[in-house]
Amino acid sequence: MRRGTWLMLCWSVLIVPSGAAAASAPLGKVAVLDLKDNGVGADVAALLTGQVAHTLSRLGLFEVISREDIRNLLTHEADRNLLGCADDECMLNLGGVLNAQFVVAGNAGRVGERWVIGLQLLDIDNKKVARRVERDFSGGHERLLSECAVAAQQVVADILRAESGSVWFTVSEEGADVAIDNSLVGTTPLGPQSLPAGPHDIRVSRQGFIDWVRTVQVRPREVQQVDVTLIPSARFVEEYENSARRTRRWAWIAAATFFAFEGAALMLRIYTWRVYDPIEQRYQDGVYEPAHPDRLSYYQAHQDDMRAAEIMDNTALGLALGGALAGGAALYLFLTGDDPQRYRRFQAASGSTQSMLPHLVPAPGGLALGWSF
Repeated sequence: MRRGTWLMLCWSVLIVPSGAAAASAPLGKVAVLDLKDNGVGADVAALLTGQVAHTLSRLGLFEVISREDIRNLLTHEADRNLLGCADDECMLNLGGVLNAQFVVAGNAGRVGERWVIGLQLLDIDNKKVARRVERDFSGGHERLLSECAVAAQQVVADILRAESGSVWFTVSEEGADVAIDNSLVGTTPLGPQSLPAGPHDIRVSRQGFIDWVRTVQVRPREVQQVDVTLIPSARFVEEYENSARRTRRWAWIAAATFFAFEGAALMLRIYTWRVYDPIEQRYQDGVYEPAHPDRLSYYQAHQDDMRAAEIMDNTALGLALGGALAGGAALYLFLTGDDPQRYRRFQAASGSTQSMLPHLVPAPGGLALGWSF
């Protein structure tokens, strides 16, 4: 690594935003002591100490007391002597002096080409070592910094799990994959997820949509809702709208067929009611015409009319049944088909896309009803 890049990394991890952390530290104060140098060099040990403090500060749950803060707080010489202590009892006393709930201490060493980082978390209130973590690895300085950050997160992992919160993801699309910290947890719709307090990397993805990637800060013992709106790609919108238009077009065709068939059936029935029903009624009631005074002659005179009435009635019944089927198909297509306008807000205002629904359009002297497919 070039020296300039290394110095920039050193500067970035040694600056800890203690003011913001102090304003919102639901889990209390944590003092980060200087890591003991076991062969990495004093400057690298100082850098790693800053990396631990920086990582804990980024969690947004602790007020981190960094190495400089500790020196400023220990105003008495007797208290300053605590800085050099290495045993657990001494560090517990130091945490009490600093009014901290936790103390993080450890060491950084090197054996040949391998690095070793060891951290321990001391619980001041319960006067015990709450957790120990050790990372053994090889690599360059970039790997050293990343492994140090991992160790810092692991050493407080039990605290974060004990202060878990729940996150409810409300996603605009069903069937989307939800990954938390690079691990797939399920597909939408998804129930509430219990997560350790602190930041978590969230990725929501679905084929044809732009991945939604955010870092969500989980608050201790709280339930929070995260609204996710997936943005479709232009190609997905085009394919979706073409499919939705086809379905909606068939729905309108089925609806038009329903009205046409039912209207035709009604007209036929009205016609037979006005023209042929009186003939059949007189035949059934035995009230015949003067020209055909008996039942046989009346039937022979009007048998073609009664046969035509029967054919029209059967035709009207068939049309009514066909219309009912068409109406059911139209209702099904309208209810289950996709809305062609669903992703319209994501499109550029090009004016090239037409609506398949009846709509009002400007016309000379007023408005006109427009219809397009």
